[in-house]
Amino acid sequence: MNRPRLISLAISPYNDFARWGLDRSGIEYDEERKPLVWHAIASRRAGGKWTTPVLVVDGEVVPESAEIVEWADRRGDDPGSLFPGGAEGEQVRALVHRFGTELGTQVRPLVWVALIEDLPLASRYWAQGLTRREARAQLLLLRLGKPAVRRALGIRDDTLRTAPAAIREIFDDVAGRLERRSHLAGDRITAADLSFAAMAAPALLPPEGHPTRYPDPGELAPPVAEVIRELRAHPAGEYALRMYREER
Repeated sequence: MNRPRLISLAISPYNDFARWGLDRSGIEYDEERKPLVWHAIASRRAGGKWTTPVLVVDGEVVPESAEIVEWADRRGDDPGSLFPGGAEGEQVRALVHRFGTELGTQVRPLVWVALIEDLPLASRYWAQGLTRREARAQLLLLRLGKPAVRRALGIRDDTLRTAPAAIREIFDDVAGRLERRSHLAGDRITAADLSFAAMAAPALLPPEGHPTRYPDPGELAPPVAEVIRELRAHPAGEYALRMYREER
């Protein structure tokens, strides 16, 4: 197998879930970070679905984060550790699907409610791994594409009211699971744990362990920062931060 290429964004819950799965499986890869907005075109050119991450290897295109983690798990150092067989594996896949479709889609608009009003701040953090020219182009693209970014991320006038409630509901469910077991699907770390921590990250802004640096809550608008601090103190938020600190 040739060395895979991972087309990505610097900060994204879905991109970091894919990175984490590849890293934990011992798969070496070359990451190609793209500027915001341009990442959609790069994805499509590589055979993806206008989103990142996209993994390209030996003519094969793996276009979704969960699929990339399964791909890595099958070829990694300990096959089946992230996606076990049997009933446990079915539970893991159900949790990964839920976190990807319900949690990931709520945390992005929560933090971008603040970032969309401070595009230089957003561009600075999403420029990690880019060249200076790409970083300048990113800021220009964000300014020109601001309405499209709002639509793509699902930012609405009521986001600050609806997103935290939806996130807390999932956090409460995760906390209940962790009262009965050490990890989300049992007594070992699986893709469910990686998925939860990755999807929760934009609502927690992990200060440790993340491969790219998130903004500090104090850099964001006070209403958003307050929600982030509250979620950090939630038992599920503490678990996700511990996953980054100790396992990432």
